[in-house]
Amino acid sequence: MSTRIKVLSVCGSGVVTSHMVANKIVDMFADEGYDVDTDECNPSELDGYLSRGSYDFIAYSSPIGDAHGTPAFSAMGLITGLGEDEFMQDALDSLHAAGK
Repeated sequence: MSTRIKVLSVCGSGVVTSHMVANKIVDMFADEGYDVDTDECNPSELDGYLSRGSYDFIAYSSPIGDAHGTPAFSAMGLITGLGEDEFMQDALDSLHAAGK
């Protein structure tokens, strides 16, 4: 049985790159036994999304402000292919620390 998690993907426009990152996260985490729900936004929408919902972590490819205690990880490695393993390990460590 998969563990359900919720991820917020943030990029400059909240459209193309955040969607690409979200899809990659869904695929990568499925291999680890997670069922991932994603939302995508731009940095100016971040506070609104965080006030309306709870996320297990934020994956960002544009600078973000205060993540209000939500773990946040740079997703640039998912775009460039350099640093995918580090992103995955950081996110998994965060999920495991949260008991997921």
